[in-house]
Order: sequence, then C-alpha cells, then structure tokens
Amino acid sequence: MINTSIVERFADGQAIVTEGIISTKAYIILSGQVKVSKKVGEKNVSIGILKEGDVFGEMGLFSNSPRTASVIAIGDVNVGIIDKKYFAELLNKTPAELKFIVNTLVDRLRITTEKLAKVAIQFEKVKRTMDALSVKTVEEEEKR
Repeated sequence: MINTSIVERFADGQAIVTEGIISTKAYIILSGQVKVSKKVGEKNVSIGILKEGDVFGEMGLFSNSPRTASVIAIGDVNVGIIDKKYFAELLNKTPAELKFIVNTLVDRLRITTEKLAKVAIQFEKVKRTMDALSVKTVEEEEKR
C-alpha cells in the first residue's frame, strides 16, 4: 500500500475532484464510496462508482493537465492523499522503460475515458428515443 500521511474527509455530495481543474494529487479511498462523472456537452455522464481501496486522480501525478472527470462523495468519505512530490520520488526509483510504459498507459486511459463518456451520451439519446417510441406504440394500441 502507498504511504498516505495526509487524510481528508468529505461529506455526502461534496466534490473531491472537479473536472477541468488542474491538480497534482491522487487519492486512495480509505472509507466510503464516490461517484465519478464526466461532462460531455451540457450533460454529466456517470462513469462509475469507486469504493474503499480504489484510487482516483492518478493522472494528476503524471501531468499538469486538467482533471478529466469529477468525483463526488457518496455519504461520508475519507481519502488518503498522494502528492506529486512523493510520487515523483517513487517513480524516480523505477527504470526508464517502466516509466515510459506507465506514461503510455495513462495517455491511453485518458483517451478511453473521453470515448466512454461520448458512448454513454449516445446510449442515453438512443434510450430516450426508444422510450418515446414505446409510449407512442402504447398510445396507438389503446386507440384501437
């Protein structure tokens, strides 16, 4: 387990990470659950739920790019903080080849997250269309 000397507490509904903000921390969920969501267009798309032992915000340890998703506390949540300085010390102890592979994986994960959010939006549109067609079909059957 990674050493996390700093612990932060969040209440239900409180934002832990906000999409678009630059941060250099990663988080380990020590207790509780969080919801991960991504803004696509004007919609927030749910990416998933994370629980105790899960890590999020790890991309902030590799680059100074904006957060790609928001993370909101579900109930009370305690997280351990992994700061970039500590992580850099760990990473400096690894071979250059491994660093290259890890950075490649982080880039691919960022692209996959973007694509997943777009697919979720398309799925939601298809679902709404199907629901609307279903209502029309029921109304037509009732008229007969």
